[in-house]
Amino acid sequence: MLESLRSPMYKKIFIAIDNSRHSDFCIDLGIDLSHKFGASLVGCHVYDALLHQRRFRDMEKGLPPQYQDESVLQRQRDLHSTLINQGLKLISESYLDVFKKKCREATVAHEGLLLEGKNYYEIIKEVHGNRYDLVILGALGLAAVNENVIGSVCERVVRRIKTDVLVVKDRCLAGKVVIAVDGSMPSIAGVKSAINFAKSFNLKLVAVSVFDPHYHRVAFESIANVLSKEAGQVFRFKEQETLHEEIIDKGLAKIYQNHLDRVNRMAGDAGVEVDTVLMDGKPYDKILSYIKKESPSTLILGRTGVHNTNGLDIGSTTENLLRLAPCNILLTGGSLEAKLDMPVDFAKFQGTANEKETMANSRESLLKENGLSRTVKSDQKSCDMPCMVKQVPVWTQEAQSQTERIPSFVRGVVKRKIEEYAQEKGYQEITMQIVNEAKALFMGDDSLHISDKRNIT
Repeated sequence: MLESLRSPMYKKIFIAIDNSRHSDFCIDLGIDLSHKFGASLVGCHVYDALLHQRRFRDMEKGLPPQYQDESVLQRQRDLHSTLINQGLKLISESYLDVFKKKCREATVAHEGLLLEGKNYYEIIKEVHGNRYDLVILGALGLAAVNENVIGSVCERVVRRIKTDVLVVKDRCLAGKVVIAVDGSMPSIAGVKSAINFAKSFNLKLVAVSVFDPHYHRVAFESIANVLSKEAGQVFRFKEQETLHEEIIDKGLAKIYQNHLDRVNRMAGDAGVEVDTVLMDGKPYDKILSYIKKESPSTLILGRTGVHNTNGLDIGSTTENLLRLAPCNILLTGGSLEAKLDMPVDFAKFQGTANEKETMANSRESLLKENGLSRTVKSDQKSCDMPCMVKQVPVWTQEAQSQTERIPSFVRGVVKRKIEEYAQEKGYQEITMQIVNEAKALFMGDDSLHISDKRNIT
């Protein structure tokens, strides 16, 4: 089940079709992807005959008196329903004919799919019910007006499916592709897709990463304006502010540079050159400015980021860029949690010793490739087979108390990085020594060690 992380090529692609300009772009890009990845295409159009029937019923009261007789009304309803059903079906089939003709001319495996119902709902149901690797949607449809930045169907579908989605704003897939990286699993999945795109289409790859220390400065200024002198002394505001300026800014920059270094290694292993750009500021604003300046054909984003919580459909940075970025947008990593589960329960696997070893080695290889493996220390209790999921090490009370001295606005980020460090090293328990090791590594010096001498609460 980790195959889509290991090889982000697309084999079965769903394309939403409505005869709009953006729909034509989707077909062309789908054919390009099919040629590169050997994918089969499913072109789908949804029409809603019941909608027109309901509207006809709503207008009946406004008909002339001679049409108000119930028998006459019923005859008109039947006639209208027949014409609407047949007419909409014929029109819809003609939309799919355009798709089929282009696919035949390009010698691409394809099929047309005609559905009846509410457009966004039927698309969502179809994608949920079938194993598509990628969904291609036009950012806008036939009903678009100049003020639209993204259509309602596109937005509703994007929020409700977990498959990778290519939101199309331009036919072009050439020149440069930009990947936004924040260290989250969805963004790492995006890196794999970006590398594959760059290699397959001979695109220039640029990885951008943005950290935001400015929010905390604004928060400090806001706090300073409302704290009384006594409260400021209790809060030790000046010490907190110094800690932020000397440590947090530098630490965030180091963390996000590490993300870019990881992209460099991944791209290098795949034989792809990548440029990296580190910026500070509001992530969506900085990325948007970069996109407008550099004009890439595609921006690749994780569906959610490092601040994701359970149930979040799309992150705020991704949402803003989905609306505002003028290029194509590929959203990745929506179903990573499902894909991280292996189809075999290793703890219950009843194979031979050789079979168990082969399966364990295969899984460990995949986990290592995706930065998820952990090597258990020889002096720690190990299991016969690799763990099914990443296990968060247990904090000792002393180590937990130490982190409470870190300002609350960044405490979560620091703790998560320490846990990731412990997992990579194979530690099952986080002690004071491990906390200091991790902080020294992330900060590049000893300045992050929150000692009793500072006594920051």
